[in-house]
Amino acid sequence: MTEHSLVLLSCLVVIVVLATLLYAAGWGYLTALAKVGELSAMLSQILVHTQSMDLSLRQQRRVLYDAHKRISAVTKGV
Repeated sequence: MTEHSLVLLSCLVVIVVLATLLYAAGWGYLTALAKVGELSAMLSQILVHTQSMDLSLRQQRRVLYDAHKRISAVTKGV
C-alpha cells in the first residue's frame, strides 16, 4: 500500500466511526425524548390521583368539623 492509499483508508475509517457515533447519539436522543414523554404521563396520572385524594380528605375534614361543632354544642348545652 502506498502512503496515499493509507491516508485515504484512515480517512474513510474516521468518517465511518464518526457516522456511527452520530447515529448512536441520535438514537440516544430519541430514547431520552421517549423517556421524558413516559415520565410526563406518569406525573399526570400521579397528579390526578393526588387531586382525588385531596378532594376526599377535604370532604372528610368537613364531615368531622360538622360533627365536632354538633358535639361541642351538645356538651356546652347550647
